[in-house]
Amino acid sequence: MNNQLRTLRQLAATCLGMAFSFLVLTTMPLFSSPAQASSAFIFRASTMPFAITAGRVKAEAKEFEGKTQESIGNVTGNQGDRLAGKAKQAEANVRNAVEDVKDKAGKG
Repeated sequence: MNNQLRTLRQLAATCLGMAFSFLVLTTMPLFSSPAQASSAFIFRASTMPFAITAGRVKAEAKEFEGKTQESIGNVTGNQGDRLAGKAKQAEANVRNAVEDVKDKAGKG
């Protein structure tokens, strides 16, 4: 029963992460093609702090998933979920750092 509960928690965290990814990917056209967006949603690349890329979306989704799993671990008192959530957040930080390097290399 304990394995089933852990699997269910991991599934919930993954689903939340995927839902966040889908939300970001569906709103990405507002950021990437300002000519087609309404005037209220026009963003210029020079005013944005970083480029919105698929890598950034994946990193943000992984961070969201990690925070969710860590929160589930905090609520249930499960140390394994807490540690797995923190590991996913660390992975997201590494992915964001890679995207930062890519952005700087493209601007240089």
